Parts: sequence; C-alpha cells; structure tokens
Amino acid sequence: MALLGLALLPIGLIAMVQTYRVIDNADEVARAALIGHTVNAVTDQREALVQMRGAARIAAEIVATSLEDQDACSANMVRFTRRFPSVSFAGYVDNDGLVRCASSGIGTDLSDNPVYRRWISEDAGFFASSQGAVSGMPVVSVVEPVRIDGRSIGFFGVSIPQAPLNIGSEEAGIESPLATLTMTRTGEVLSLASAASMTDILPLLPDFDRFRGAIFGGARQIVEEGPDGRSYIYTTVPIIPGEIFAMSIWRSSAVSTGGLTAASAILFPLLMWLVSIGVAYFAVHRLVVRHIRQLRLRIRAFTTTRRVLPFRDGGDLPSELREVVEAFEQLTERILRDEADLENSLHEKDVLLKEVHHRVKNNLQLISSMMNMQLRKTTSEETRSLIRRLQDRVLGLATIHRNLYRANVLSRVDSAQLIADLVDQITANADVSDGAIDLQTDIQSVALYPDQAVPLSLLVTETLTNAFKYVGSQKDERPWIKLGLTESEGTVTLCCENSLGPRFAGDAGLGASGLGSQLMQAFVMQLDGRMTVRESEGRHTVTLVFDTSEFTDEL
Repeated sequence: MALLGLALLPIGLIAMVQTYRVIDNADEVARAALIGHTVNAVTDQREALVQMRGAARIAAEIVATSLEDQDACSANMVRFTRRFPSVSFAGYVDNDGLVRCASSGIGTDLSDNPVYRRWISEDAGFFASSQGAVSGMPVVSVVEPVRIDGRSIGFFGVSIPQAPLNIGSEEAGIESPLATLTMTRTGEVLSLASAASMTDILPLLPDFDRFRGAIFGGARQIVEEGPDGRSYIYTTVPIIPGEIFAMSIWRSSAVSTGGLTAASAILFPLLMWLVSIGVAYFAVHRLVVRHIRQLRLRIRAFTTTRRVLPFRDGGDLPSELREVVEAFEQLTERILRDEADLENSLHEKDVLLKEVHHRVKNNLQLISSMMNMQLRKTTSEETRSLIRRLQDRVLGLATIHRNLYRANVLSRVDSAQLIADLVDQITANADVSDGAIDLQTDIQSVALYPDQAVPLSLLVTETLTNAFKYVGSQKDERPWIKLGLTESEGTVTLCCENSLGPRFAGDAGLGASGLGSQLMQAFVMQLDGRMTVRESEGRHTVTLVFDTSEFTDEL
C-alpha cells in the first residue's frame, strides 16, 4: 500500500495543481462577473449621458438663433426637459455666468460655480459633476459652447440628477454588493445605494488618493482589508472617463468557486488515494490473503491433528497459489504415507522386541527350572547354596525381561515394579518362615533405561540376598531388613539395611566365597555410581548413589 501511495503521488500532485488552477480560474471568472455587474449597472446611465451630449450640441445651435426672444428660448428649454424626463435643468449661461434662458432659475448667477469656472478655462464641451446650483442635488452637467460666427457667447448646460445605481445579482453563487456609489474625480459621493447609512459605508472606502490612477484607468477590481479586519472587494467602472465613476463594495465571500476550495485540492487526491488503497486491499484480499489464510488453517490443522481439510478456492485462485496448494497436498500425502510406514515399522519393532524379551524370560526360567532339578539331586548343602544363589541371579534377569515385555515403552523400565517383583522372588526363595523377618520396603517409581535397570536389578538381588543371608537379631528382638530407593533431581539412592546378631538364615554356617562382592562392585561400575558399606550399632548398611541417564523423546 505504501508503494501504491508513492506511485499515486505524482497523480495526486497533478490533481492538486489542476484543482488550484481551477480555483484560480473560478476566482477570476467570479471577479470578472463582479465587474460585469457593475458595468451593466452603469451602461444605461452612460448611454443616456452620451445621448444627452448629442442633444445638448443640437440644442446649443438652436439657442444661438433664439436668444433675441428670451421667452421663446425659455419655452424651448422647458420643452427640452419634458422631452428628456431625466433632465432636471436645461438653460443658457452667458459669459458673465448669468442664466439668461432656462427651464428654471432664470437670472441665477453661476459665476462662482465650478462648472462655469471650468468652462471659462476650457471653452469646450465637457461633462462635469457637481451640486446643482438650481436644484441643489448631485448632478452631472453636460456643457456645450454656444457660438455665433465662431465666437463663444456662453454655454448650454444640462443637469442630470444622479440616482443611486441598483446592482442586483441574479446569478447563482454571486451575492449582491454591500453598497454601490457614484463618485466624482475628487472623491465626492454623488449617490449611494445601500441598506446601510452613509456613515456606515464611508469607513469601508479605500484610500482615494492611493488608488486614483487605478480608479480612473478603466474597469478595475481592488481587494483591500477594511477597518474591521475583513477583506472586501471594490469594483470600479467609469461612467464619464475622468469625471464620474461607479464603485461597488462586495464581501470577499461574494466570489464563490462553486464549492471548490483549497481544502478540496487536498481532499480530492486524498480521497483518490484512499479509494485506490481500498481497491488494492480488496483485490489483494480477494485474490491472495483469504486463500493464504485458508492455507494457513489447513497447515495448522495438519500439524496439530494430522487432519487434511478441504480447500475451497471458489474458482478465482491464482495459478501461483494453486501450485502452492497442490504442493502442500502432495506433501501432506507423502508425510501421512511415510508416517504410516514408520508406525508400521515401529509396531513391528515393538512386537519383535517384546517377543525377544519374552523368549529370553522363558529361556531364563527354563534355566532356573533346570537348576531346580539339579537342586533336588544334590545332597551337598554348599552346592545347594551356590546353585540357589545362581538361580536367584538368573531369576533376577528373567524378572527384568518380564517387566520389559509388559512395558508400554520398551526403552523405559519402572524401577518400583521391577524391585517389587525382585523382592517377592527373593523372599519366596529365602529359607525363612513367614513373618520370621520384618521386611520393610520404600521404593519410589524411577524411570530407567534397560542399560541401568539390568545392573541395578542384579545389584538389588545380590544386596537383598546377602541381607537375608547375614540378618540376625539381639536377644529376643525380631530380625529386620529395610530396602529403599529414592530419587532427587536426577540422583538415585539405593539403601539396604539389615539387623546384626546371631545368624538367622538356614545357611548361616556356610562360609562366604566373595563372588557376590565382586559382582556388586562390577554392577556399581556399570552404573557409574558410588557404594558405601558400613556396620554400626547392630546394623549393616549398603548405600548406592548414581545418576540417571537423561531420556530423549522418541519420534
């Protein structure tokens, strides 16, 4: 997804640049629309003034021929104002500034009027804006010279009152201006169209001297910050170039880009990126992830329970993953077949080993039976004692093989069961009556390899046989034998004790050959242990300590 986002970064940047360009173009169109609204508002007034200039030129020629009859001249002026309802005053003013012929105000002295002074200095036709000397209202004056034989004798003047301009916006996305003003070149306000008063609008006007060149240079737009800290848009359109212009004041929100903002320039690439990421994730999940999850479940099920779950691909599994699934199925089939073969071979091995242990046990018992036959024919007590000792050793080996034959795991021997069987066997073969000797056993269950179980069992046989042979008692005490096997942190301790005193066993009078001690030392060496023998306070103690071999899990 990160790589996909990086790949889409150039497209996002292009989209941002294009969006900003669209916003700029939309702003330019909106600003042009604001100027267009102001131009449309002053078009009628401008055309009326141009029309009035032509009418004033014709009227100036007529006045030059009718000055002798002032009543007729004034009547013509009245008819002129009626002909053009927008005209509030029409009249002839001589070179001295007196109104000689007019629709009203005949005899008024205009020598101090700025229009008169401008005409004296220019002696040409012009437009002028001022406060009407006769009407007292803000007016636009159209001045045309009256000439006789090429000599100026005065001027014909027409006053047109300045009505407020109404700029209403009928287009969607453009609101009406806060105010629309007509102003003179000196900054004098001639008319105002606004819901607010003049005192509320004047603080919003820009610095007139600073923007005079821009204002009278044609249709313009100025963006300034008002006294309230907000941004305002000022559109100016000349009504009479160099004389009168119209100004509209708009809020900055009047320029609407149809919902396109700087935030949308970032939002659109971000949305595009998110959608592409979603599509990529859906595609990856649809074609790859869900199949890999299903394959993972099959692998887990196989590794834990050896179950092979069916694979449902829905027909849209990519060829690469299909090959992986087929390889997994072949692998599981091969593993199951190999495991079955291994289980069969292990089963056969166990059967064979058990059969071997069983046959060895039977052969050892057969040897023991042959020794019994020999015992019955032998009359020498010493010979009988030696055969009986040898028989105990043979039966001890048979006991080991019997335990191995019965064990579920042939590589481990339960020492508790093994020693219990040996104790029962040696007790049964001992030449003592029941209850004559107090035999106490404390055997813990310790798992041993057969390599350790065999010498341990033979060592127990020799030790316990010697204990029965040399057990005795003091006075009227009952003779006793104690046998214990304990294990702690991998160390096994075998302890065999018997009471000392006058010999109790039937063969007590026979001498020792020393073979048992030699065998015990050999068994201790096989166990890699340490054996101690001591006698104290009427007891004989044999102690063996050795370490158990660590088991490794079988496969």
